[in-house]
Amino acid sequence: MNTNNLITDISFLYELSLSVGQSLDKKENCKNFLQTLMSRKNLEFGGVWLYNYNIPYSSKTTGYTAIYSHPQIKLDKIDIEDSFFLDHCFENQDSFSIPLTLEACKAIGFKKKETGVITCYKLQNLGFLVLYSSVHDKIWNRIEQRKLKNVIDKFAVSIKACLFHEKSILDLITISKTQKELEKAKKEAEEANELKSAFLSNISHEFRTPINAIIGFSNLLADSLIDKSKHKDFIQNILNSSSKLMKMVNNLLYVSKMDSNQLNFTLEYFNINETIREVKAHLKTQISNKPQVDFRLVFPRNSEELQIKSDRDKLIQILENLADNAIKFTKTGKIELGYYIDDNSTSIFYIRDTGIGISKEKQAHIFDVFRQLDYEANRKFEGSGLGLTLCKKLIHLLDGEIWFDSEENIGSNFYFRLSGTGSVKMDLLNKITSKSSDNLSTIEDLKYSEKNILIAEDVRSNFNYLNAIIELTDATVIWAKNGKDAIQICDDNNPKIDLVLMDIRMPEVDGIEAIKQIKNNNKSIPVVVQTAYAIDNEREECLNAGADQFITKPIDPRKLIKILQEYL
Repeated sequence: MNTNNLITDISFLYELSLSVGQSLDKKENCKNFLQTLMSRKNLEFGGVWLYNYNIPYSSKTTGYTAIYSHPQIKLDKIDIEDSFFLDHCFENQDSFSIPLTLEACKAIGFKKKETGVITCYKLQNLGFLVLYSSVHDKIWNRIEQRKLKNVIDKFAVSIKACLFHEKSILDLITISKTQKELEKAKKEAEEANELKSAFLSNISHEFRTPINAIIGFSNLLADSLIDKSKHKDFIQNILNSSSKLMKMVNNLLYVSKMDSNQLNFTLEYFNINETIREVKAHLKTQISNKPQVDFRLVFPRNSEELQIKSDRDKLIQILENLADNAIKFTKTGKIELGYYIDDNSTSIFYIRDTGIGISKEKQAHIFDVFRQLDYEANRKFEGSGLGLTLCKKLIHLLDGEIWFDSEENIGSNFYFRLSGTGSVKMDLLNKITSKSSDNLSTIEDLKYSEKNILIAEDVRSNFNYLNAIIELTDATVIWAKNGKDAIQICDDNNPKIDLVLMDIRMPEVDGIEAIKQIKNNNKSIPVVVQTAYAIDNEREECLNAGADQFITKPIDPRKLIKILQEYL
């Protein structure tokens, strides 16, 4: 090697060394190094690829990413897969220089199938560097490749420093972000804990209040010194408190079951107007306690025969919870419960009131579990805070949606549909007048003096209750204290059994097996299941066993009479 070439090489390597590590930004570092190298070697392309697992917070664990290339247009893609071609070329050597082939183009992601020469260097265990020249005979021999070895190693060390710096910055950002997220989560957890504590304190009060009334008035009924003329009021108080307690228990169970995805639904056709009238009948006591509130049912014209396919019991529960709230928060004025048919022939149910309304800051949270308008010990309104949460969950279970609009001290409108989407809005109730279609139907007295009804029930008090209701119809009641006796009585069929009220949890033979055997021997006998376990989705199991109908404890006399009317 002559002196001039040696001086030239030393000058080039010195300049190239100075370009290494001028920046802790990996792209800027690559740019300084590659542009110096390319300009002195008359190269047309240079690029740096790193293994993805070396790049901080990369979502990829295999393959390579081009972190810098010049000019960029030469690359078809910056992400390339692990390459057998490159592995083979780097086998037992840190660099190689070869003609550019189609295989090489594919391996390094070149956009065009070009000719020329590529020279590649390993960047220690980080990745590799590619240099390209279109001159066909510009293959670097091993001596030329080794000249750059030390500088390339220093460049690799500088890339490591850049990656370490980048990771440190990202770690700090992540720590800061995580800290903020933790602080947010802590705040939300503390708020949730406060809400839960307030809920538990409140629910304890809400449970004890009706229980206290039930026990208290029951004791008064048993006291022989109390004037019997007051017994009627005592009984009404017991009934009202029992109904309130049952609603709270059902709401708690339903929310719990839905959160654990254990609640199913049954779709069937039923009459809408009749269902809404039944809701009003259930609310009779609450409505009578608000004489200054005009409670109306509003139906579309010519809708008496209109039916909907959904879960009737869950629709009733949704409407009752929404109506309970409207009655609770409305001191004077009007409440409307009804529905209308939208342009898509979908029933839009609504409950509108002239109550206290909901403030803007509380509107975003009213469907959250444990949320209530007030939590203080001296709060004005009773309730568990589960009603709206349950409504939303049930409506979503039925593939529907719920929405509302409200104005503080003006009133609230709640709407929902049981399928489909598309919110609508009406003016608040006290700003308009509307016509009522409130025609509450009554059930006629039924007489079944020639009918025989079998009650399969192992608990005496439950049998006595059902017997007391059925006696009003003059039907003959037969008692089976377990499933085995029920099967035998139906097999004998003497006297002829016209209907069976079947409990599920019984000794000897349970209700499910009893239904199967009764229906196997005599399909014509109607079997109505009466159980306290409806929340556990036994309805489908009972119907599959052959049951004709299903009624849930505590049994509403009106529902039982309606079933008797249907089957007798």
